[in-house]
Amino acid sequence: MVHYAEINPSTNEVLRVIVCDSKEWCEQNLGGTWVRTYYSTPGKVYAGYGYKYHSDKDNFSPPQPFPSWTLDEEFKWQPPTPYPSGEGIFVWNEETLSWDSSV
Repeated sequence: MVHYAEINPSTNEVLRVIVCDSKEWCEQNLGGTWVRTYYSTPGKVYAGYGYKYHSDKDNFSPPQPFPSWTLDEEFKWQPPTPYPSGEGIFVWNEETLSWDSSV
């Protein structure tokens, strides 16, 4: 059995993920646009509800956490300022585009 994600063709957003025999089965029995998603395959992001499908790379990305963050080549969201090194817990402040100490 393989995992498939139903994609909204207008937005490339994942609507649902199911396990089934084939893409053809999904299309014939459920309708819609379906793409295979890979579970624990290096370099591939497993699809989830609300994720976006990038057809040019045949890969998925999670929802963007903040408007200022950008997607890297590994399909991970990166802040404009790297997470601080050292001790402490920090939270992203979108207004100042910086990390604030949460303690």
